[in-house]
Amino acid sequence: MIPSPRRTAPAARSPRGGPGARGAGAALVTAGALAGLLVAAPAASAHDRLVGSDPQSGAVLTAVPAEAVLTFSSSVQEIGTVLEVHDEDGAVVSEAPTQVEGRDVVVAVPADLGAGEYELVYRVTSSDGHPISGEVPFTLDVAASAPTTPAPTTAAATPSAEPTPSAGATPTTGGPATPSAVAAAPQAVDGSDAASTSAEADGGVPWTGVAVVGALVVLAGVLAVALSRRRRPRTR
Repeated sequence: MIPSPRRTAPAARSPRGGPGARGAGAALVTAGALAGLLVAAPAASAHDRLVGSDPQSGAVLTAVPAEAVLTFSSSVQEIGTVLEVHDEDGAVVSEAPTQVEGRDVVVAVPADLGAGEYELVYRVTSSDGHPISGEVPFTLDVAASAPTTPAPTTAAATPSAEPTPSAGATPTTGGPATPSAVAAAPQAVDGSDAASTSAEADGGVPWTGVAVVGALVVLAGVLAVALSRRRRPRTR
């Protein structure tokens, strides 16, 4: 008679959810949490940052720029964002409002700034709401490129021409008048002198005197004829 094979009893299974399973699950949860923290940490620290500026930090400019521009890694929020230009004493020299254009923050620069050291001082609200601030220094050396203005030339004074004395006039020097000057001065004439003056102007001959002499000659001739007739003897 052949004996039947012996059946081996199955190994006993550990109860579900024993200490080993719970330990493995806890390890997986911990590893997942650590992985999540490692992934979230770079995202939390990646706030917007300044990536460029015009003028650049430490630049020396020979002309005043029309505006200053700061460029950030992402678009910034307009609320709470301010960009100012400060002089070397810390005083604000820009009066224009700050403009936000996506990633750029812009402010107008006064055109009358003189040579010296300045700073772009900014306070920006990043895209995640985190505030960031800083300074960008630059120097203005406007005297190096300013054109030299030529000194005004003064034209030499031209002496005015002295009036030429008219003919017959004798220049006076402030002293008493000389007899020649008195003689040369024109004299006022009345009506009788005007007649003689006009006669002299006609040739220098006094026509009135000539008429009187002629009349006397005629009268003498008439008297001579009359006397000669009275003395002539009568003939019988």
